[in-house]
Amino acid sequence: MKSVKRDFIYLHKQEAEHFVASFGIDFCSFMLAVKEPPENLLLLDHPFMDVEFDMHTHFNYVPFPSYKKFCKENGKEIEQLVWMDFEDIDGLEELAPWEIAEILYVRHTFNHLRSPFYQKMNNRFVYLTQEDGLYNKIYYRSWTDFYEILSAMIPEQAEWSKAERSLFGAKRKVSLVNIPQEMIKQLSPVFNEGAIISFEKSIHTRQTAEIPIWSVGDFSHVDDLEQELRDVYRTRQTAKLVFHKKQKEWALIR
Repeated sequence: MKSVKRDFIYLHKQEAEHFVASFGIDFCSFMLAVKEPPENLLLLDHPFMDVEFDMHTHFNYVPFPSYKKFCKENGKEIEQLVWMDFEDIDGLEELAPWEIAEILYVRHTFNHLRSPFYQKMNNRFVYLTQEDGLYNKIYYRSWTDFYEILSAMIPEQAEWSKAERSLFGAKRKVSLVNIPQEMIKQLSPVFNEGAIISFEKSIHTRQTAEIPIWSVGDFSHVDDLEQELRDVYRTRQTAKLVFHKKQKEWALIR
């Protein structure tokens, strides 16, 4: 499997259709950043071994403890993965045949016929990828979940991409707090255009950590974007997130 890029996150947010196309976000990082992880995942295409089978839909599913364990044991080694979350098995059993058919359509085309959110399942997400972390399409019922996930994920990835050195020369993790969700929300117009959050070009000093953001437009493959990065990094930043270490506070500079 091609390794997931950690130098940047690319996001292209589609407001009207409630999905985000991304590079650099993988399943386990996504789940780590969700404040309230889904109770169950309805698995439409997956690498999981320890699963349950639902006779009504003829899909496998996996509860929270099992997929959490999977991430701990397998890390980020996932390729094709398609799932929807659901609250409880009773709701799943109430799905009508036409709703199951719509779910199959989503699975096969990576697009929706109507809304991909079902009242009986009360699902918050639809997660679609054939190369996890390299290209993901994720539907969000509520954009609050999207802002919440980014507020946790950006600092986590920045910490590991730029480790500070202690007085004795050993690397240590930089402790960055979550970014206020309202600050992430202010970046929505940039994400709507297609943007990268660059960890490769982030700057860490004793006082601050600066994470730059560039508006780059629409890309459908990570390799195409990588070919443009040298030119992108020569242009003026669209925005940057700045963490003040002493105050433990974030600022957004446009």
